[in-house]
Amino acid sequence: MTASTSVRGAVIYSGVQNIAIPTTFDGVYLDIDTATTSTSVITGWDINPFFGGYAIGNSAAFQPVRSGTGNGDSILNLAYGTLVDSLLNYATGEAGSSDHIGGGAYQFTEGAQGYLGFKFTTNSSAGPFYGWMRLTLTANTSGALIHDWAYDNTGAGILIGSISSVPEPSRALLLLGGFVALTFRRRRVLA
Repeated sequence: MTASTSVRGAVIYSGVQNIAIPTTFDGVYLDIDTATTSTSVITGWDINPFFGGYAIGNSAAFQPVRSGTGNGDSILNLAYGTLVDSLLNYATGEAGSSDHIGGGAYQFTEGAQGYLGFKFTTNSSAGPFYGWMRLTLTANTSGALIHDWAYDNTGAGILIGSISSVPEPSRALLLLGGFVALTFRRRRVLA
C-alpha cells in the first residue's frame, strides 16, 4: 500500500517578520495580503495593534476570533493547534479590543507570545480565509511584536501555528483505515 498526500490548497505563510508594535496611539497598520506596514492608515489595512498591543483595531475585512459575535467582545488568545474555521466566533465590521491582556482564560499574557485566530477577505475581495497570527503584546511598553502569520487560501480551516494545509478528513480516514487493515492482515499471516 502506498500512502499519498493531497494538499487542498496553499497555506500562505509570512515568514518571521517581528514587526514592532509602537507604544503610540497610531500603532502599526498591517495589510496581510502584501505584508505592508505603516504607522498611518494604509489602503487595505487589516489589523492595527497600538499602545504596545494593549489595544487592537481591525478593519471590516479582518475579523479576529472573539469570545462572542459582538464588536465589543474580547479577542481571544488561542492555544497552539486550535482549529480556526467557521465554527468560531467573529464579529462584523470595523472594531477593536482593549480587554484581551490579563490573567483570565483565553487572554494574552503581557510580554509572552500568544496566537490570535482570524478570518479575513483579501484586498481583491477573495475569501473569507482562516488564519493565525503570533504576537507578543504589552500594556503600552516596548517589546511588543507581530512575529508572523499564516492563512489557508482555499477557505479551509487552519491549525494555530501550522504552515501546512489541514488534510481532508476523508483522506485521513482512508489512510487510517488502510493502516488498520494492513495491521490486521499482517497479524493473520504471522499467526
